[in-house]
Order: sequence, then structure tokens, then C-alpha cells
Amino acid sequence: MAQAKLKPLTFAEYLNYDDSSDIRYDLLSNGKIIPVLNESEENDYLAMVLFMKLSVLISFRLVKPHTLTMEVEPVGDRYKNCRPDLVVLEPEHLQLESIIKQNALPLGVIPPQFIAEVVSPGNESSDNYRRDYEWKRQQYEQWGIPEYWILDPMRSQVSVLTLVNGIYNDQCYSGDQVIVSETFPTLQLTPNSLFDS
Repeated sequence: MAQAKLKPLTFAEYLNYDDSSDIRYDLLSNGKIIPVLNESEENDYLAMVLFMKLSVLISFRLVKPHTLTMEVEPVGDRYKNCRPDLVVLEPEHLQLESIIKQNALPLGVIPPQFIAEVVSPGNESSDNYRRDYEWKRQQYEQWGIPEYWILDPMRSQVSVLTLVNGIYNDQCYSGDQVIVSETFPTLQLTPNSLFDS
């Protein structure tokens, strides 16, 4: 593969990488890039449902479903970037050149106020499960992101992780339980209403 011959890329170089193909890539901690599969229709749909619910509460320009690339601290030899299923930015982010030109957040800027990830099918030992429940949890905790939701359609549950003294506390919601969000206290949403939309 042509990309195997590339020199290790920095996050900035990765953002500017273009091999004239339609292939999307992720950046590994060693600076190498690997091809990424497209999101499933279900993941895309759930992110859009949440986008619509949140856009009623805040400016839709702050809500980024599947479009924002973030630089993260790698967990072991894992990814140095991620594209969350949904990110809610702070208003100050809209003034950043990296957002304006590349729809990207490098490490070192203020953290987004909210992230949601939709878990792809798999059991507790699969990479899909570990990526959202373990690796991204660590990365978002290190970033200082105040609230992180894990939407798990296979288990019909939503885990809400809230940052307290630098560590995530989590609360799991299922069925018709109203999801409590510190970031969006007026949001009226249950796992059933989200997954059955």
C-alpha cells in the first residue's frame, strides 16, 4: 500500500494528507495511517436524532455529527485521532482557525462541552466495545470533556459519564428512564425514545 511508505505524520500533517482517493484514514500513535470503514446507517441515524434533539436547545453550529476530527492522547499503540459520532463545541471553538479551515480540534485547546459515541455491534471483548467503553473513555477523560454519552443500541442503554475531579462517574439509563444531563438539564430524552425514533 502506498501509505505504508509514508514517513510518520504529525496530527497537522495528517489533517492535510490527501492521496486523491475517497478513503478516510485514522492516525495511529506511531504516525502511520490506516483506512477507516464508513459509519453504519444505524450509527449515523442515532447521531442525527441526537443532533436534532440538541439543536433545539443550542445553536446547531455548535453540534457536529460525524464531521469533527479530534487529536487525542493515544492509549497504548492506538489512535491519535478520533471522529466522535457527535460533538458539542464551546462557542469559542468557532473562532479557532483549525475549526474554520479543517473542522479539527488539536490537543491543548479548551475541551468540547459534550461528546456522544454510538457503539457498533460486538461483545465486551470486541474492539468496537472496548473503543467506546474503555479507550475513548480514557482519552476523553484526559481531554477534560465534562460529559460523555455512550449510546449502546445492542444493549438498549445510554451511559452518561460526567467528569468529577478529573475522573468520570457513570450512570446507566435504560427503558423509559429520563436521561439526566448536567450539560443539557432541560433535555427530555429516554433510551426508548432515542432507540425507537
